[in-house]
Amino acid sequence: NAVMNTHPQTAAIIFSYISNQYQRKEINFSKQNMSQIHQAYLWFTFEQGQTVLLPKFLMKECKIAFTSDQNTVSKLQKDVVATLQSLGYRVNEEVICTKTDYSIDAVAILKNSEVAIEVDGPSHFI
Repeated sequence: NAVMNTHPQTAAIIFSYISNQYQRKEINFSKQNMSQIHQAYLWFTFEQGQTVLLPKFLMKECKIAFTSDQNTVSKLQKDVVATLQSLGYRVNEEVICTKTDYSIDAVAILKNSEVAIEVDGPSHFI
């Protein structure tokens, strides 16, 4: 995952540079780079409350790169979901968050509420 540990003004300069280089066709990005730009965009806009002035076409490509590279379901995740279902809960797997485009491992319906569940651990990624 992309992480930016910098001041928002520094990030704004980086985004401006990327935008200028991209619009002049002086830079190309791999799928992984575009996915990371999307994650940096999420940090900059949601956590820092800033506006990213990247070309809409580039942002669309970055979002597509990010969402097309979602995780596969692990045995641990399947076990967690099966356990919740055996307890009578309705569970949806690999739900895409409409705000961030991140894939949520599972969403359990509890009464009238939805609870997002992320399965982590050493065997989750095997």
